[in-house]
Amino acid sequence: MTLANFNPSEEKIKIAIVAGEKSGDHLGGPLIQEIKKLFPQSVFIGLGGEKMQEQGLKSLFNMEEIAVMGIIEPLLNLRKLLKLRKKLKDYFLKEKPDLFIGIDSPDFNLPISRYLKNNLSIKTLQYVSPSIWAWRSGRIKKMELSIDAVLTLFPFEKEAYSNSSIVAHYIGHPLAYEIPLLDKSNINEGIGDQEKLAKKIALLPGSRKSEVTLIGNVMVNAAILIKHKYPDVTFLMPLASEEHKQLITNNNLSEFIQFSYGNSKEILSQSDLAVITSGTATLEALLYKTPCVVVYKTGWLSYKLIKPLLKIKNFSLPNLLAKKELLPELLQEQVTPQNIADELENIVNNKEINFHDEFRLIHESLRAGGSVKAAEVIKGLLN
Repeated sequence: MTLANFNPSEEKIKIAIVAGEKSGDHLGGPLIQEIKKLFPQSVFIGLGGEKMQEQGLKSLFNMEEIAVMGIIEPLLNLRKLLKLRKKLKDYFLKEKPDLFIGIDSPDFNLPISRYLKNNLSIKTLQYVSPSIWAWRSGRIKKMELSIDAVLTLFPFEKEAYSNSSIVAHYIGHPLAYEIPLLDKSNINEGIGDQEKLAKKIALLPGSRKSEVTLIGNVMVNAAILIKHKYPDVTFLMPLASEEHKQLITNNNLSEFIQFSYGNSKEILSQSDLAVITSGTATLEALLYKTPCVVVYKTGWLSYKLIKPLLKIKNFSLPNLLAKKELLPELLQEQVTPQNIADELENIVNNKEINFHDEFRLIHESLRAGGSVKAAEVIKGLLN
């Protein structure tokens, strides 16, 4: 759409927007809020959760209906997902929006983007880049047929589009604003000696049952090893739900592991060290200035499928952001109780890295404009 001599306060802009899961809804809510400041008469249609609906989105159906993750689960729900996507396509074609924004969920959203570009000739935007920097980089050519621009959360993602027709805009990560620029004692300044490792160590096995099953008990066994050597250490394990505690098979834990539910951020903020399954929680640990051992383990079939496609040396967000091995990583068969215990000691005994200063620099760099900058990009696409 081209707006000649347009006044944003008077234009009624219709924006189609789709978020496929809760994290996308948390991005979409503030984005809609900022767009409305530039276009007070704007209308939002599509798919989203509570945060987006609070800002005025008219959601066609419940977002949870397409919230499937991983490799196998989407295949098992393929017929349902295709039906729901067609419903959205038909709806948008009838409503004729001026712009389409897909928030994350690229496998679901990119085909919608391409369909609307071909049938309505509108501008399309992907908010959160697919992991082309990590694996399946060839996807970018197909993406060029679907979207005009992408909003990236991390600076290294923008670099992946340097030779593409897709215009990448680095806007930073919302967590960098939600979590204050805290000052915290550096873990390797005087705390590590032969008698003392740390006061509190957080154990975060992940938010999915499969992650807790594969990794939770390994973390517990690592804690047992550490407790024998450092009796004063307290372990904190925040789980997504009480149901997940049943997946921890060692029953003699109440003496030194404190379980809690749905409060991982609070636990990370008060911990000295952590062991974390790779994901957003490692970024939260960085922002709370809590050094961690990053672990990742998946089913053997999924790992066999993914491993040949990977093109990165490090897989954790802190190391990717630092562009070096800032924190120890353990992958698949490396995830053992002894290795975890050893790497925790290595963090404390590392005199070459000031974790606090490294984390603070990254934290500051992730405050790159957020939803305010994203709304300005969208304004530019509408002009």
